Formats: sequence, C-alpha cells, structure tokens
Amino acid sequence: QAQASRPQVDLACVAYGSGPQLECTLQVRRGGVPVDGLQVTLGALMPSMPKVHSVKPEGARPTGRPGEYRSLLSLEMNGPWSVQADLSRPLRERVVRSLAVDECEGDRRCPVVPAHPAAAARPATPVHKH
Repeated sequence: QAQASRPQVDLACVAYGSGPQLECTLQVRRGGVPVDGLQVTLGALMPSMPKVHSVKPEGARPTGRPGEYRSLLSLEMNGPWSVQADLSRPLRERVVRSLAVDECEGDRRCPVVPAHPAAAARPATPVHKH
C-alpha cells in the first residue's frame, strides 16, 4: 500500500543555446492521477565537484497541463550533471536524474537560444550507470 501512495515522477530535461541552459519538465501522478498544487524546486550539481559547480534550487511553475511543472536552469559548463527535483506540500519526494550536457560550439544541431526553449531544444543525454 505504501508503494501505491508514492507519486510517479517523470523528469525530462532539454539543453539549448550556450551557457548552457536546461529546461526541465516534471510530470507528477499518484495512482495514475495528475497531482496539481505542489511546491516544486529544481536544482543541479556536477557530481565530480558538487561544492564548486552547482545551481541553487529554484521554484518550478505549473505549465497549465494537469500535474506538469517546468523550470529553467542555467548551468556553469557542459558535462555530467545531476538534476534534483524536490516536491512538497502535500507530497514529500525527491527525484534525481543524471544527464550529460554536450558541447554546442561547432555543432549545427545546437540551436541558438530560442525565445521558447521547448520549441527548439534538444534532449540532454541521460547517463546510464551499469
């Protein structure tokens, strides 16, 4: 029964522009039903140097879709990052995803920073640990 009450959180991030920037979107459901009205914060850190390279957690905003929240993160550099999402009120849940943000210089697939990141962004590469 404890498993049934735990939320299902899908966290996806896309990289865009230079800087680099990440646009992260969360889908939150519990028992298959979208969960609205949450306080959601997103932050990031570089696992190899977490005290030196990190992004202070910021609030994610509802997108208007049921159970969906979005935030933009400005990273200090390309490379491996861990994105952390914290959910609270009334849920208490932490989700961490590892991903790799690739170098965009000289890569024609990397778009110029768009006005609406979701429209022109490309997925950051998930890091799979074996």
